Amino acid sequence: MPKRPISVQEAAEIRGLTETGIIMAIRRGVLAAVKLSGKGWLLSEAQVRGKKFDLDAFLDECANWICVPEACEIVCKTDAMVIRDLKSGVIRGFRLNQKAWAVDRRSAEREIADYMATMHERTGRPRDLTGRAFSPRLLRKKVV
Repeated sequence: MPKRPISVQEAAEIRGLTETGIIMAIRRGVLAAVKLSGKGWLLSEAQVRGKKFDLDAFLDECANWICVPEACEIVCKTDAMVIRDLKSGVIRGFRLNQKAWAVDRRSAEREIADYMATMHERTGRPRDLTGRAFSPRLLRKKVV
């Protein structure tokens, strides 16, 4: 299994550059990167270190990483709850920058599957599985 992608900040530390320098290298085409939700970039650690780099394997691995709003829809939680789960390790992910997280799609899918399997054992208010349980901070289409 390939290693997880890295953030611009991690790439800057590896290369000894600033984050702006890494972004400029991405824009010039020196480094291959995948933009995640318009807020952060996923980069290959192997490429940043100058090692052998398989672009297809990197793109396949990047397909497994999603942004927080997409994870909210999968696990039927608000963005604040998803971020809390990321920080506590319930859902696997890493920070891309000060505002964005990369979330492991398989981890989010596993979390909702575990919830559904044990839903009858829980007390308290259940999650709203209709897709209406979202944070007002997220911009969504209005349901008519």
